Amino acid sequence: MPRTTFQNSDPNLGLSSASESDSDLDTDLDTPSDTDTESGKEQDVDNSLYEAELDSDAEEIMGNIARFREQGPARPKHTKQTKKLWKRESAFWEGYSKTIEEYTGLSSEYLLRKCDPSVYKSYLSWRKKKTRITKESAIEAYWKRLSMYYHNLVGYAMGNDVLKDVRNWIPSLGLDRTRKEKLAMFVQDLYAILHALWVDDTKPLHGFIRIQISLLLLLSAATGTRPGALVESASNRGTNKALCFKDVQLMKVRSLEDPTKSTIVANVNLEHVKNKSKNGTMKKFTFRLEGLPALCIVSHILGIACGRSAFQDNFTSVKQIFDLAIPAQRNVLRIKWKREVLDQPFFCNVLKTSEGGRVLKDKAFPYSKYRDIFVRLGRVAGFEASLELYQLRRASGSNINSAFTTAERNQIMDQSGDTYERYYTPTHIARDFQAIYFGTPSEEQLIRSVASMGLSRDRRAPIELNDDQQREVRNNPVLVALRQERETYKKKLNKQGFHPLSKAKGTCLYDKYKQKNKEIASTYQQLHRVRLKEVIRAFHDSIDTIEIARQLSGKAAAEVLTLPPVEFELRERATIAAMLFKTIESDKARITFVRMLNRLCWLEETRRPRAVKRAEPTSDFVPFEDLGRSPTKKLKSLVPGSEGCPRVDSSSLIVILEPGIPKRGDIVEIECSNLYPTEPPYPLCLFCMGNEQYSYEQRMKQRSRKDVLSKHVASHLRNDKYQGGEFNCPHPSCSQKLYDGMHFKRHALDVHKIIH
Repeated sequence: MPRTTFQNSDPNLGLSSASESDSDLDTDLDTPSDTDTESGKEQDVDNSLYEAELDSDAEEIMGNIARFREQGPARPKHTKQTKKLWKRESAFWEGYSKTIEEYTGLSSEYLLRKCDPSVYKSYLSWRKKKTRITKESAIEAYWKRLSMYYHNLVGYAMGNDVLKDVRNWIPSLGLDRTRKEKLAMFVQDLYAILHALWVDDTKPLHGFIRIQISLLLLLSAATGTRPGALVESASNRGTNKALCFKDVQLMKVRSLEDPTKSTIVANVNLEHVKNKSKNGTMKKFTFRLEGLPALCIVSHILGIACGRSAFQDNFTSVKQIFDLAIPAQRNVLRIKWKREVLDQPFFCNVLKTSEGGRVLKDKAFPYSKYRDIFVRLGRVAGFEASLELYQLRRASGSNINSAFTTAERNQIMDQSGDTYERYYTPTHIARDFQAIYFGTPSEEQLIRSVASMGLSRDRRAPIELNDDQQREVRNNPVLVALRQERETYKKKLNKQGFHPLSKAKGTCLYDKYKQKNKEIASTYQQLHRVRLKEVIRAFHDSIDTIEIARQLSGKAAAEVLTLPPVEFELRERATIAAMLFKTIESDKARITFVRMLNRLCWLEETRRPRAVKRAEPTSDFVPFEDLGRSPTKKLKSLVPGSEGCPRVDSSSLIVILEPGIPKRGDIVEIECSNLYPTEPPYPLCLFCMGNEQYSYEQRMKQRSRKDVLSKHVASHLRNDKYQGGEFNCPHPSCSQKLYDGMHFKRHALDVHKIIH
């Protein structure tokens, strides 16, 4: 491009013209001539600077062109999770390429850049063979990831002809093309899950986990949010990206019905939404006190916050929070968190240790644990279909869709209209089409009840495999072959003189042995899961036929399901279970509920071995009077109202009646000295006795075999806090300073008369 110059080719011509012009205007030529000369020089300097600036700009532009040409096409800006997916697919592509490299002589990158549809089709066939792919949608996802990898490597997308060719070929693989039924879990089914969590579940759980699961279910259902906004998702593993204390705000506001009174509300800000870096919108929700404790989000938040001692103000009881008054000049009184907890996850993980569960305040609760417990609760509640957390989101979206505009729905659900209609609309359309078309009276509620997930729920359905079914899984030929391979590695290691096997750590043979162990565990879990699904499916497929056959044979259908009485190990859980589904009439009852949640945060239920036939426990159990449940003769003497049973409320709840408890109306605290003698009457573990997270039964558990007790105590002594440092005797009424394991064992024998 030619440059425009602002300087004359003959400088004298400019000066001469200037002189002639000036001579016509002024007879004194000396001063004007000097001024014009200086002006011309300044203009020459300016023109030279401008030319230099143009040259500099041109060089910069040409440099940018060369740099961008060298960089090539711009890569798509994928999220970390998307990159993780196509990078994982690239690893499979590398394996496929190495398999055929001997015959092709081509590198994996060259094969990919070649963009040959036949090579891609062969890869997908190999992918199907090498993995457990059964759904066509899965192979379509893998093909999409491979095309993303191609785009990132080459710099531009595959040609549409190649993409279309492979997509049209995929159905020839003969994979399952059926789509899963999109089910929605509405509030009636959520009731069943909460009942299973607090009443029916017999698997031991740390109390803090049970409370967190209850609150997570309520928040997931009420907000319709993805689980990843509340807990640490699989894609954010190790990042602690989850709901934090700073995202939750408690406050007291004036009651609209009576301005002289106040109530507690909670603001929950969901910050970790999907695609936050692109167009994800943060959402804030406000929750109030609910009349039904089972559905009260604020009460659960208070219980967890009290359990974590998270309040900035030094509240000594829950009642003090409810008694707070709002100053006349204000409309709100905000309850602050401690500064050190603001960035801590609100839902935190619990680690199993030899000392019991340990709450990890700095580690977010993982999505996988939330999902696994939810699925198990579905089995406990007797649901026919396997549960998924997105069933809660789908039901919430359906309710939101009917209550809000389309724009509001899309903002709350964080989805476009097309995506919502495709993935979040339930398969079963719960509307009375007869009334719509025929004009007959509508029975919408009946139709909705038929569309409910819980319609076919049966609490008699199996929860776990029985002994014969478990034996069948263990004797599966695949597992038998894997165990034989592991035994071969073990014999080789023993032959080389490695006793125990851990001494072989670092050797190739030991790595193969450990890898085979992992393969056995993974295969067993898969076979167990498949067999359990088969058993549950067989029950639901046959139960209707069985019930009809019973009635045709003249037997009356049972009007009420009779289940065995429930036994609770922890009185706090028993109190919560009794209050959960009853309307709260006063703040006093709500304070009791929150206080029980607070106490349960630091308690843990213990595992009971199935194989061991236990003698009568030292503590008695009180049965829970659930609908249709009648106590056995053995327990009738312990029902509420009978002598020796603590009465908490009219519903009667199951509590462990610890020795020495006074006969009075309310649950009271027991003096430790009466329950935990300095010299126990039988062999037990002093560490377990001093663990306040355990129930009384577990703390006083008898361990008659000396070798079992010795190994159990040794597992406690391996804890870091007992290694090379001073510690107190774990007995509740003993504070003797101890220095190591041997000192502890001597002290246990001399003072507590127990041989450890």
